[in-house]
Amino acid sequence: MGLIRKIFWVAVFLAATFAWVVLFGYGPGNFEEGAKVEWENVKNFTTPVQQKKDQSDKLP
Repeated sequence: MGLIRKIFWVAVFLAATFAWVVLFGYGPGNFEEGAKVEWENVKNFTTPVQQKKDQSDKLP
């Protein structure tokens, strides 16, 4: 039960932090648009970057 409570509070903390960042950065008038922009930033930050292999990786 303690683990579920801790997970819940971490989720609440992350949601409140996200809301605070959006509210502070975009203001209450642009909250919805700012939330979309910041969510895309979070997705881009957590998505691994795939590197292209170039020709220098191959032996002649």
